[in-house]
Amino acid sequence: MPVIPIDIAVRLGRDLDPGERPRVEAFIHDATALVQDYCGSGYRDEAPGIRAVICAEVIRWLAMQPGVLSERTGDVEVTYGAAASAQSLSPASRAALKRYRPKFGSIPLTRCGP
Repeated sequence: MPVIPIDIAVRLGRDLDPGERPRVEAFIHDATALVQDYCGSGYRDEAPGIRAVICAEVIRWLAMQPGVLSERTGDVEVTYGAAASAQSLSPASRAALKRYRPKFGSIPLTRCGP
């Protein structure tokens, strides 16, 4: 079952505003596509870990302000740029998805016939 806006609302602990819903739906679509690309053949809609990562990324993207590249709370530091790179998987998400990525291995080959 794919992630839907109610999954985000439940994790936020509040209802989504009507104006917020299209943005959340677009973020869900984008995050799902990035996770599918990252996991490749290991992607499974029904995997709870994948569902949690998609929701976490959407919530992280919602918290980012347009144009902000990085933010720091201690000693208040904010870095602005022409375009924010918020729509990418965080290092924590990549680490959580590692188990869903295809593993590399070797296959022994033998020659059959003359």
